[in-house]
Amino acid sequence: MSRYDLFRKRLAPVAFGLAIVLLARDACNHEQRTHATIVFDLGSDSRARAVDAELFVGGDSIATFHQTAMDNAGVTTAKFEASLPADDGELHIELDLGSAHPRTTRHFHAVDGSTVMVPLAELAH
Repeated sequence: MSRYDLFRKRLAPVAFGLAIVLLARDACNHEQRTHATIVFDLGSDSRARAVDAELFVGGDSIATFHQTAMDNAGVTTAKFEASLPADDGELHIELDLGSAHPRTTRHFHAVDGSTVMVPLAELAH
């Protein structure tokens, strides 16, 4: 039996079956994720030069976010799309106000397809 025949008759069907199982697993896990838009509202008179955030779900860091202000204007709103393995999470947020760098932690509950508003105007002034 040649190597080609060995591959064609024994290894190819196993590799094909494994590929099908992995695709099905990925499809099932994808449906269990919660998709949400996280929006940081810093207020219209924000002094924030930059916004940094880290998203935690179940104690694991799953995403980071960074946005810098254009020109001399402050960041007033910032948003990003998140795909979460669970509905509840925690955001660790830091603002760059020049001389100060206030930090805060916000807990949230997301519903699939929802927008999670995170008010930060009190920190951005």
